[in-house]
Amino acid sequence: MFFEKRMEAGFSKTFSLVYDRFMFILERLFLRSRRSRLLGSVTGKVLEVGVGTGINFEHYSSEVNLTGIEPSPHMLTRAKKKRDLLLIPERFELHNTGCGYAEMENLVAHESLDAIVCTLVLCTIPNPEEALANFMQWLKPGGRLLVLEHIRSHNHTTGKMQDFFTPAWSRLAEGCQLNRPTDKLILDAGFDLLRQEHFKIGIPFYEAEYQKKDLTLR
Repeated sequence: MFFEKRMEAGFSKTFSLVYDRFMFILERLFLRSRRSRLLGSVTGKVLEVGVGTGINFEHYSSEVNLTGIEPSPHMLTRAKKKRDLLLIPERFELHNTGCGYAEMENLVAHESLDAIVCTLVLCTIPNPEEALANFMQWLKPGGRLLVLEHIRSHNHTTGKMQDFFTPAWSRLAEGCQLNRPTDKLILDAGFDLLRQEHFKIGIPFYEAEYQKKDLTLR
């Protein structure tokens, strides 16, 4: 299994403090309803990768037992405050780690998860191909991968513009890659597509559900 080197020093407390305010309009007008639709039917044992400030927590049903991971200690502090306001906060276990860190061997067993959730996080993971390979190992056969991400445009001109702005944006937004072709990477990793929707909020976004093949059904 691939493991990333820890880089806590690269996480900004200021970024964590302004993130919810920066995203407020975007969330209210465009993303909140999509989060609710994507996560509302999830049940069982779930891993959320990159919980950020905990913006997804309100959308999970009472039938979810969540393990949430977040490499930024500053983001995680804010997420814990939101978790503690929930009706049954003990259903949410939060850890200051990332999907490629060595601690994941003890947190997530092979083929133990019913679902993995990634919302606005696959753009920042340093090695997305290795992360997706880990997801495939951690999910049960038939388990789902749920994503809400911005992606590189399929339009050549728009994609080139994203390429141009990515280096500067990445420095401002803790490694966020505007031009990452996440939709293609997930298919290349071997997941089966169940549902997808492409939409735009200035740049292309992507909401989708994937499934790990259940070979026992063949």
